Amino acid sequence: MNGNWLAAVAAASRGAISALFIVGGASTALALPNPGGERAAVAGGQPPDIELTSSLLYQLMAAEIALQRGDPGSAFATYLSVARQTRAARIARRATEIALGARAGPQALDAATLWSELDPTSREARQAYAMLLAGAGRFTEAEPALAAMLRESAQPAAEFAQIQRALARAEDRAAAYALMARLAEPLLAQPAIAADVHLTLAGAAHQAGLPDRAVASARAALALRPDDPRIVLTAAQLLARPQGKDDAVGRRQALELFAEALRRQPGSVEVRLAYARLLLTDGQRPAAVTQFEQVLGQDSTNLDALFALGVLALDARPPRDRARGYFQRYLAAVEAQPVPTHDPAPAYLNLARIAEDERRYDEALQWLARIDDGEQLFTARTRQAVVLAKMKRVDEARKLLAETTATNDEQQRLLAMADAQVLREARRFDDAFRVLSAALERAPDDTALLYDAAMAAEKLDRIDEMERLLRRMMQLKPDDPHAYNALGYTLADRNQRLPEAYELIAKALALAPDDAHIIDSMGWVYFRMGNLAKARELLERAYALRPEGEIGAHLGEVLWALGEHDAARRIWRQVRADEPDNETLSSTLARLQVRL
Repeated sequence: MNGNWLAAVAAASRGAISALFIVGGASTALALPNPGGERAAVAGGQPPDIELTSSLLYQLMAAEIALQRGDPGSAFATYLSVARQTRAARIARRATEIALGARAGPQALDAATLWSELDPTSREARQAYAMLLAGAGRFTEAEPALAAMLRESAQPAAEFAQIQRALARAEDRAAAYALMARLAEPLLAQPAIAADVHLTLAGAAHQAGLPDRAVASARAALALRPDDPRIVLTAAQLLARPQGKDDAVGRRQALELFAEALRRQPGSVEVRLAYARLLLTDGQRPAAVTQFEQVLGQDSTNLDALFALGVLALDARPPRDRARGYFQRYLAAVEAQPVPTHDPAPAYLNLARIAEDERRYDEALQWLARIDDGEQLFTARTRQAVVLAKMKRVDEARKLLAETTATNDEQQRLLAMADAQVLREARRFDDAFRVLSAALERAPDDTALLYDAAMAAEKLDRIDEMERLLRRMMQLKPDDPHAYNALGYTLADRNQRLPEAYELIAKALALAPDDAHIIDSMGWVYFRMGNLAKARELLERAYALRPEGEIGAHLGEVLWALGEHDAARRIWRQVRADEPDNETLSSTLARLQVRL
């Protein structure tokens, strides 16, 4: 080893290590991670009278080098050994810091125990020791020290929240909550911090699986500060997702809480956004749209509202000018930010989808080409291949997929599905089925592959194989409505086993009552069974939800069967305008010998 190099390292390191022992009473601040993940600046007490021998200096230097090389275990062992040898509190503190940085709880507790023994007057040492005891589940030993820590704190509510974060990973969460409740008692008697303490208790109760107590604490915080958006949001979140209760009841209470909060403070954008999202979860889509629009009325460049409204407007029939407008405003707002906080890639994907649906394929490719890195790159490349296939550039599409690297099994599956879709666009159904079958050999229980392979089998009129695949999907994922719907619709469309088709679609509809495609299937099976009135009711509802070509073709046929030929033609003309290549419409018009 080069002696000059070693001397240079020693000289460079000596200053850093010696900073632990500044003469004259000055102290050096160290960043000490606490169990909750934050880092708090701490300073040791009076430096001990330690002679920095060559042996001691090089031990500490070697420990720091080991730490820099990613070996915190060796660094910790050295610092703890030196601390025990020298009885220096600062070295014990450094050992504690290293162990915490390495998330080595038991070792950190050993070091903190020594640190607190060596410097019993240090509040930082006692705090670290108490928090580590609590994190280790030694609540009885920790409680007196934690209580003292809260009594002495200038910010007891913040300290209380820090303790709660430290206990979040405790194995005995019920005991951790009981400790938190006892520590909270004197704090709740202080009006200035009682609301914050109630809120922290609500989080602790939620983590402990005590929903009633969580909600009660959140409501207590809300009663003290009803206009605090942070408290409103926390209370609503706990109400909307309680454990062991009817979700609908809690969600309704949360919605009422949001509505009341907005009556008091209509300008709270954060609360209004949360209210809009919960309305969507509750299935109240028009009301959610209204709330998102009100957010834009208050903040015209609010990125969350712009993106949400863009997504919600995608269901409109082409041209989707409203959706396009929202996404373009979103991109303009992102680009105007000095430091972007939102990724533009999802908006590029949606604008590409709009262009693709409107058969403006060159524009779709331009949007997708803007995504040249990040987590959306893989999605953009597979979507580019599908668009190229729709442009009849199948070889180019498949070459792009072949050049796209899959980094995991999920991406490998998605590549196979994209390749099959490209082949279906070229009407190469045999090839598509072979690609999917090969993918199923690697992942035989993948429900997405089973579904796509079943749809490819249907195109080949291999109905037995389709049914086998869908039945397997039902076994693997009994709560997924799509397998029931696909098999039921296929039987109804072929006018076969209609009672069974009805039962399958009814099962799907029970699982997804607002899915327009399943409602369409139920309307179609009613049509096949001769109940034209019920068929019309369901198909009109489905078409209102999603004005797509296949649904419109079905609705038109029912209207035609009812003798309402003019109404049927109007629907079909709209479908022809929106989707001129729609196969269902073409086959319907040919079968009925109708010319538009």
